[in-house]
Amino acid sequence: MNRLMLEHCSCDEIGVRLSEYLDEELGALDRARVVLHLSACPRCTAAVASLAELIEAVHRASGWNGRRPACRRR
Repeated sequence: MNRLMLEHCSCDEIGVRLSEYLDEELGALDRARVVLHLSACPRCTAAVASLAELIEAVHRASGWNGRRPACRRR
């Protein structure tokens, strides 16, 4: 994948992908774009960390067992 394919994405473009990123649902190119953006953007890095903490707290509170529902498995 060359650098040209990984053009800069805005924080807004990345923000709508963070849940998919954490759920490992992005394709290789989109994942690379998010990773590249996160490597250079403290604001989005903090946002993804906060989202990950929130998701973990919801899972703990709900007693989620860590398995994906059958409809979401690949």
